[in-house]
Amino acid sequence: MMGGATATAGGLVFTGEGNGWFKAYDAKTGAVLWSFNCGAGANAAPSVFEVDGEEFVAVAAGGNFQISYPLGNSVFVFGLPKAAK
Repeated sequence: MMGGATATAGGLVFTGEGNGWFKAYDAKTGAVLWSFNCGAGANAAPSVFEVDGEEFVAVAAGGNFQISYPLGNSVFVFGLPKAAK
């Protein structure tokens, strides 16, 4: 992990890795709940934001040539599940 982690009020923690994996963890248990390979180093800190009541998480995947991480030029945005009522 290079870019840091971002936590949500719903108990999720997101972080990216230099090998391209972007993962969601359960904040209480540390269990991996979801993962996605971005194809390039996901070295940026994830951002969480809301649009019209729907929550999203975004991460940039650009890699790092200085430490041989896969290179790319993408931003990925994922919708988060709505909280159970």
